[in-house]
Amino acid sequence: MSGAVNSGGPLLVVGGYGEVGGQICQLLRQRHPGLELLVAGRSPARAVEAAVELGKAAGARIDVTEADPLAGLESTPSGIVVAVNDHHDHLLRAAIRRGIPIVDIARWTARVDDAVQLATALQPRAPVLLASGWMAGAVAAVINAARAPGISFERIEIDVLFYGADRAGPDSTAGFIDMHRPFEIWEDDARITVGSMSDPRRQVFPGGLAARVRRFSAPDQETLVRSGLARGVALRMAFDSAGLTATFAALVRLGLWGRLPRATRQKLLHNPGQGAPHEIVVTLDGRERLTLSDPQGQTHLTAAGAVIQAERLLGLAGRLRPAPGVSYPEQAADPQADLTALHDMGVSIGREPNP
Repeated sequence: MSGAVNSGGPLLVVGGYGEVGGQICQLLRQRHPGLELLVAGRSPARAVEAAVELGKAAGARIDVTEADPLAGLESTPSGIVVAVNDHHDHLLRAAIRRGIPIVDIARWTARVDDAVQLATALQPRAPVLLASGWMAGAVAAVINAARAPGISFERIEIDVLFYGADRAGPDSTAGFIDMHRPFEIWEDDARITVGSMSDPRRQVFPGGLAARVRRFSAPDQETLVRSGLARGVALRMAFDSAGLTATFAALVRLGLWGRLPRATRQKLLHNPGQGAPHEIVVTLDGRERLTLSDPQGQTHLTAAGAVIQAERLLGLAGRLRPAPGVSYPEQAADPQADLTALHDMGVSIGREPNP
């Protein structure tokens, strides 16, 4: 399809009745009572049920495995939030061809690169906001707000603490499936290859727990450099159980994790609990320490990250919209608005000298 960029219609949330997608819709409804929402997924019955609970919303069937997932919609949405894995890029391609602004929060690093290549080839007339960094770009947004205009950091360290009792949707395990594979990061403006779950270091998290965090692949390690915020980025993680972290690291180091069938890895990884906090520490050039803590857990923080990107996408609450083409959360021109929105959604953010 061709034509002008669409400016009307509801906001489409694909995966809007899932663990994260449902919270995205709920937060949007709380913050923007008059915003029309279109909740979508492969089950129209679940989509309609979720829409009825939200109010001022409708349900629709969207299957991202189909060649044109948007073909069956009765009206063109004003924007799209993608909270499911768009494995074949069908949804991304359909949005770009229609000139619909889109934010995708469900890609791991290689799939972010796929989206960049596709969007570059198709020359989008609307924003393509790739927000698959940690917690839908919430961490990158906080880093952006912490820097002086035009200044980049030499090195950013992002340390993440997972609680075993935290809630999680099935798509949340995607980044862990291939943990046995080495990956590339930036260090001093040069690319180096590192091993997953390697190079442990000690970190004390906002709740007081000390843990040995280990390397983990996430899009932030690429996009923060690509966006000019840093010359090098390293992300590490640990579980709140030291034994679980050590066991997982041993499985990766010994090559056993990669030998397990993919379905087995998925089953071992997706064991969600009833809820627990999510904590993150960001160290800037070894001098400053940013902390993020969400008592409602990683799914809520991911939803909050997605909401601030949706608000940017549509210009809600006075937000400055991204220009057409590919961009990232850390490129927001009004970063203080990100901090305010995250705070309003219950996320604690701190800033202090690094001890």
